[in-house]
Amino acid sequence: MNRIIRHLLAALLVIAGMLPLSAAELNAPKSAPPTRVTFNFRDSPIQEVFDVLSRKDRVNIILGKGVTGVVSVNLYNVTVKQAIYRVAEAAGYAVELRRGDYIIVERKEAGLDQPGGLTQLRTFKVQYSDPAQVAEILAKYLSRYGKVTPLNDRRMIVVEDTAEFLERTSQLLRELDAEPRQVLIEAKVLEVTLDDGEAYGVDWNKVFGSSNGANGVYGTNGLASGSVTGGPSDPGFFFSLANRNLELFLEARSTRNRVRTLSTPKLLAMENQEAKAVIGKSTGYRVTTTINQVTTESIQFLESGVILRVTPSVDEQGRVHLRVHPEVSSTTLIAGIPEKKSTEVTTELMCEDGQSVFIGGLMKNTSSSDRTAVPILGNLPGIGRLFSSSAVNTNNTETVVIITPRIIRRPGANDPVSGQTVEQIDHNLQLMQEEERKLRSLSLVDKLDYSDPR
Repeated sequence: MNRIIRHLLAALLVIAGMLPLSAAELNAPKSAPPTRVTFNFRDSPIQEVFDVLSRKDRVNIILGKGVTGVVSVNLYNVTVKQAIYRVAEAAGYAVELRRGDYIIVERKEAGLDQPGGLTQLRTFKVQYSDPAQVAEILAKYLSRYGKVTPLNDRRMIVVEDTAEFLERTSQLLRELDAEPRQVLIEAKVLEVTLDDGEAYGVDWNKVFGSSNGANGVYGTNGLASGSVTGGPSDPGFFFSLANRNLELFLEARSTRNRVRTLSTPKLLAMENQEAKAVIGKSTGYRVTTTINQVTTESIQFLESGVILRVTPSVDEQGRVHLRVHPEVSSTTLIAGIPEKKSTEVTTELMCEDGQSVFIGGLMKNTSSSDRTAVPILGNLPGIGRLFSSSAVNTNNTETVVIITPRIIRRPGANDPVSGQTVEQIDHNLQLMQEEERKLRSLSLVDKLDYSDPR
């Protein structure tokens, strides 16, 4: 009787093992972590080493064609899975995991038939940089099995490499493709008319120097130290941090109509990208090219006027580095050949956020001659001067550039500078509309059309 009961219990245990697991069994705690072992092999055939590892944890290890050789490894406190990868790496082979089985293959064949081999595949989004340029940089820091493919249209790159190198690539990409900061460039290009006592430029030392209560730090180079009594200095320019004295000086000159504003551009520039403002014209001229007795003509253009080029960058301390190139120029065509007269300078400087920078010493001299005479009598030799008059006008001007960079901390937030600009535009529109109504009431114009510049 006892024997029959034991057979029935054994049959029930077999049936229970064949039945599917219950929900409670599925939610049961996971098995204990794999045990760690120590292996020491010295000049052992790789087939025997993998045979020992396979029997230790009862896992399937399949050696590919041509997998031979001997290995010497000392492994302490590792799992069998870790030991399989370490032995294969020591012998110069790769491991592919296929449905729980470990396949040992040559490295050049890893990943050709099945994924999950030596390398892994990931895609990265390039948001602010050039994907082709980023891919070229990352290719230098991949492993010898790594590959990188740029997708310029989608602004993405595809990287295939080992897990360790993929993580390294991800960290490097975060630094290479960091969000660039934006800088608002507020500039003023002014033209100061010089009198006879300022033939060599305004003595800016008196404006920025320590005399008369001035308290600004200034730097000089060339024309800054020129004066009438001392004579002209070497050609050049200088820049300084603008202070209150400069504002008072320009206001005083403005009341006497000796300061003319050429341009007041405001540019929102990405750091390390050139921003350019042109208020002027493009003069076209013909260019003839002959190659192998074949002549072609093309039209090229030469820009002139008030041109400002600024390239900002921001350092870790929040200071702004500026590469500035202001230009005031004019062009003429003489027999189809363009001639350009310009006043320009190129400089690099460092300033604080919101601090004004002054560039001066850019002088220009223009002269004109007018003659009026009585016909025939004015051209007679000797007595012709009695019937004619001549006037020579000389104009000396100095170009002044004031630049104020402001770092945009949060591009998505409402910037106070932008808000002030919009309010100023609205105010100007109201004034223009009021003036339009007055003109219409006086019947001076038939129709004026002002469009919202926004």
